[in-house]
Amino acid sequence: MRFQADAYVRLFAIASFRRFWLGFALSSVGDAMARVALIWYVLEQTDSARAVGFLTLAYTGPILIGGLVAGVLLDRYDRRKVMAIDNLARGAAMLLIPLLHLTGQLEVWHAYVAAGVFGSLMMISLAGSPSLVPSIVPREQLTAANAFETLGYTVAGVAGPPLAGLLIALIGAPHVLLLDGLSYLVFAAALVTVRYLPGEEPRSPGPGADRSATSLSAALRLVRYDRVLLSTTLMYMVLNVGLGAAFVWLPIYVDRTLGGDAGLFGLLLGSMAVGQTLSSIAAVGVNRWLPLGTLICLAGFLGGLAYLPLLTGVTAVALIALLLFGALTAPLTIWAQTLRMEIIPANMRGRTFALLRMLMQGTQPLGGALGGFLLPLVGVGAMIGLSAALISGASAAASRVHELRVAGPVAAPADPQHAAATIES
Repeated sequence: MRFQADAYVRLFAIASFRRFWLGFALSSVGDAMARVALIWYVLEQTDSARAVGFLTLAYTGPILIGGLVAGVLLDRYDRRKVMAIDNLARGAAMLLIPLLHLTGQLEVWHAYVAAGVFGSLMMISLAGSPSLVPSIVPREQLTAANAFETLGYTVAGVAGPPLAGLLIALIGAPHVLLLDGLSYLVFAAALVTVRYLPGEEPRSPGPGADRSATSLSAALRLVRYDRVLLSTTLMYMVLNVGLGAAFVWLPIYVDRTLGGDAGLFGLLLGSMAVGQTLSSIAAVGVNRWLPLGTLICLAGFLGGLAYLPLLTGVTAVALIALLLFGALTAPLTIWAQTLRMEIIPANMRGRTFALLRMLMQGTQPLGGALGGFLLPLVGVGAMIGLSAALISGASAAASRVHELRVAGPVAAPADPQHAAATIES
């Protein structure tokens, strides 16, 4: 554990990363609260699994469009400024919800619109973070930085849902989004203060540059021909179908199987996030025993199985099962992102990370729609089994790719500059 502590202390001593991460983590807490609040608001207003499924679709569906634009913007312009503008826009959308509620004009469709704005723009920050971090953090500290990113999400998951559950009871679901909107403003201010490492300053290609400098086709070729990138992307696409379905069946499971309320829903999500937090802290240096690729497949397979104890319908068992699920799945992003940062050339980070995260996150709405359609037909138990099968099955299939099984933290081409020139040509 001393190895991990030293790595994190050195990383947090970098002022630009520290400011970036604190703004990012605060915004993530706000997002976690907002998601719970919007889901519970829609469920209260409609008492419909399909309505919750449509909200999940609105939250993640627009990624397929926004992701195409996000990567080009991130590679063409200063990534800090692009992300700051994104945060201001999403903050304004979320702040409209409590404003409409105060004026007595809030309707369910407004929640779908707010979720749609979030989904349309979220890829800018999702792809922007891994694109920006290698420019402000030395290469030897990238795994720790990736762990911190996941830690930011998991801390948000620990604090956000339980806090949202409490606040929903006190002030109502719409007003919880006021905190989310304000957190975006803080993150935008933090981004303005970030400074690049020497030699990493943005070099905008300018409007008259060769189109290949911001072409998505180059990123597509890289993902298509690199078997580590391709196999992890396909694995996560299927895995996210299972997670998307879980966003639908979990609140229904809480309400109808456990007989709980918004507080228990938040508690279960918080339990999962506790597991994610603990494993994120421990993720640095684990590959001293197994290659990162092998760890990714093993953890994903066991993570899917961790859903199955929920079938008991016992609250205490559900809390433990989601704790284990969080602990097993949180390091997946850390380890895969370290591999990707080593493989992807610097001038292609925006496009490639946008493409990867668009493909991976874009399957969540499919899972949400699938969950909303199937749950009334087959019941909660069958949906839990389906999510478990998708997650474990995708991980088992990925483990058959030799290049992924042996991939380590330095699975990059020997000459990244040559690789970039080859791919861009």
